Formats: sequence, C-alpha cells, structure tokens
Amino acid sequence: MRINHHSFIMPRASILLLLVLLTVSLSAPAAESEEGFEPLFNGTNLDGWIIQGLEKAGPKILEDGVLSVGGWDYWALITKKEFKNFIFRFDVKFDERGNSGILIHTPKKEVYKSSFEIQLDADYGADASKKSTGAIFGFVAPTKNAAKPLGEWNSVEVKYVEPKIWVTINGEVVQDGVDISAIEGLKHKFDKGGIAIQRNDYKKTVYFKNIRAKSLED
Repeated sequence: MRINHHSFIMPRASILLLLVLLTVSLSAPAAESEEGFEPLFNGTNLDGWIIQGLEKAGPKILEDGVLSVGGWDYWALITKKEFKNFIFRFDVKFDERGNSGILIHTPKKEVYKSSFEIQLDADYGADASKKSTGAIFGFVAPTKNAAKPLGEWNSVEVKYVEPKIWVTINGEVVQDGVDISAIEGLKHKFDKGGIAIQRNDYKKTVYFKNIRAKSLED
C-alpha cells in the first residue's frame, strides 16, 4: 500500500500555524475598552469646566482639539462634574520644561488644600521620585519614570476606587493600588470632587487631548 506523506505533513503544518497564532494572540496586550467613557473636553470650548485662580493668560484651544495649558499664573481647570470612584484618561505632551498635574477630588475653592496631585513633568530620563511624573506628588514616588521624550504624546490613565489609586503611563503601571487612607497628610482629603488640570510653571506650556472619564459609581 502506498502511503501519502502529504496527508501527514499538511495537518502537522496546520497545527503548527495554529499554535503560532495562539501564542501571538495570548501575548498581545488587550485593547483598552472605551465603553462607558464620556469626553470631558469637546475640543471647541471649555463648557463643563471651571477655571479657578486665573488672573492673566489661561488655557487655549488649538487645532485638532488640543488644549494648550500655559501662561503666567498658577491656576486649575476643574470639571464641573464631580467624581468619587472613576477612571480618567488623557494624552499629554510637554514644551521644554513644562509642568502640570492632575488634582483628584478637587473642590471649587481651596483647590490645593483639599485635593491631592498626580504629577506630570517634562522629566524624561530622570530618576523616579516623589516629584517626578506619575508620583503622588510629595508623598509616593512612582515605580519608574515612564515619561516619553519632549514633544511626544504620553498616554495616561488614573483610576481611583476608594481608598486606592492606580496610575498607568504609556502602558506602565507606576502606582499600583496605593492606599490613600494609609498616608498621613492625604487620608483627610475630600473623597469626592472635580478632576482638575493644574497649571503651575511660568511661561512653559503643556498640551492635553483626548480627555475623558468614566464614573465607577453604581
């Protein structure tokens, strides 16, 4: 009886191809779901936001829905909507030594006394510290400095589920479930409020786009 070798080779090749495809699919990162997210910046105006502490130049809206955060004053751009537990996502890039931050549970008054900050800085290549990008500013250093070089967009996600916070920058988890209630100086902060973009570096500019959030309240 003549044996057809191709009848053995083809199934073997098919199995090998299937294993390769399965390995690739398992190793590929899952796409982030945008289900339930709402845009917080419409790319046209600042509807839905409050500017606190502004006396001179404030935020500007550029082409392609980019928010330019610059000027001479210290101020904060606060969402009118308040959040308790949430996921906040945005893209950010820096001009020269631009500096900013995301303020969590921000009231409409006494912004800096009653909220806490996730630091954003033009510090690519710098050592991780309590003042570097991704830090809970002044309290907890990130596990690494995941910032990209100047001029490149950084993808950032801040997730808060009381009392813990997670921060992911460019796909790197740099704050992993830090318990805010266990940190002296933070445990008595507000547990609900707006999300704010901070401006606090003279003359330098920081750019934001794709600003959106998802409430995790039932």
